[in-house]
Amino acid sequence: MENTKKLRTTTWLAERLDLSVTTVEKMRSKSPEKLPPHINFGTSIRYDEDLVEVWLKEKIQGQNPAVKAETIENVEANNG
Repeated sequence: MENTKKLRTTTWLAERLDLSVTTVEKMRSKSPEKLPPHINFGTSIRYDEDLVEVWLKEKIQGQNPAVKAETIENVEANNG
C-alpha cells in the first residue's frame, strides 16, 4: 500500500494560511500553539498536510459551532 501522506514546508503552510513565511516562523518560535503541529528533521521543519487540514477545520468549528468539521480519526480513516 502506497503512503500518500505529504509533508509540507513552511512556505506551503504560509501560502495555505495566507501569511508570510516570516509571520509563520515568528509564530512558531513565540506561540507555537497558534499553528498546526510541526515535525523537525534536523534543521528542516515540515507540516503534515492532513493534520493541517484538520487543524483548520477545528479552528473554523471553534469560531462557528454550526460548522461541522471532520475529526482526526475520520481524516486518517479516509486517507488510510
